[in-house]
Amino acid sequence: MASSSSRNNSSIPLATLLEWYKIRDTFVGQNNVFQNIPLAIEHAAACDHPDARWLTEACVGKDVRTVEDARRVFSAFGQDDARALCFAWLCCLKTDLSPLRRSSELCFAFSQVLMAQQSWGAERLKFARLAALQGERDGFYWLAICFRDGEGCEMDLIKAKENFLLSSELGHVWSMIDLAVLLDESDTQRWHWWGRAAAIGAAGCFVEQFAEQVERFRSGYGSAPVVFAIGRALRGCIDEDNSFLFNTWVVDSLLETAIFAVGFYEAQVKATIDAMRVWTLVGIKLNVVKDVRKLIAKLIWDSREEALYKIWVWTFESSI
Repeated sequence: MASSSSRNNSSIPLATLLEWYKIRDTFVGQNNVFQNIPLAIEHAAACDHPDARWLTEACVGKDVRTVEDARRVFSAFGQDDARALCFAWLCCLKTDLSPLRRSSELCFAFSQVLMAQQSWGAERLKFARLAALQGERDGFYWLAICFRDGEGCEMDLIKAKENFLLSSELGHVWSMIDLAVLLDESDTQRWHWWGRAAAIGAAGCFVEQFAEQVERFRSGYGSAPVVFAIGRALRGCIDEDNSFLFNTWVVDSLLETAIFAVGFYEAQVKATIDAMRVWTLVGIKLNVVKDVRKLIAKLIWDSREEALYKIWVWTFESSI
């Protein structure tokens, strides 16, 4: 098989890229995903990402079920196949970095990420930059770490947040968590990203901190948009029978607080829809042209995250 590394990820459709990352995470057992090599190979066969096609071709006709099976397959390739060097390294004891370094020199972005993970200071920054320049999800993460901690560069929290965001949008769970930590507790995006991480299985930060924000609001001095964001993240993730939030057991008081947040979110959405309907009827009665009616209705809908309808707060709370 000819040697090559993956194309720059910026040239690959987002859906295909996200599909490949899920396959890779499953193959390696990273990003809060359990390792399942046969399942990863099965899914790779239906994925159009160049690395997925390579993995499928590498394993076709072979019984690859364990890490040792995978190591034998990848070790059979020469020293000029960047992907094989990288995946063979992942399947061994990982004490010798020379195969990984060689793969990085061949411009394989995932190897550059792994080199960044194994390095410190200026070298970590170098490999993280190289991977990020190829649009690699984990490259953005390690570049953000460098900017956040001042590894090999001046500390720059703005650049750290920018790179954590890029990685988060590509599904990297620890980027979601670290990005949220850098955001103010009053920033709804903190709760959006912690909620996304919780839904993937990393619920610690969200579960530990959401109740304080909700209770502040119930006491009259918290943020309605924050509670709206918390409720949206919790919707569909509450198991009242087993006292679970995001498959994590919690005490009854946390469960009740979560139920309140979801109720508040749903009440705000209902109030927004009602406001849109009222406006539509008024617009029709006043002979407002349809395009203007639709524009204003959209503005009303887009404002739902501001949680403007106070009456629903007290109406809902009285029923708890």
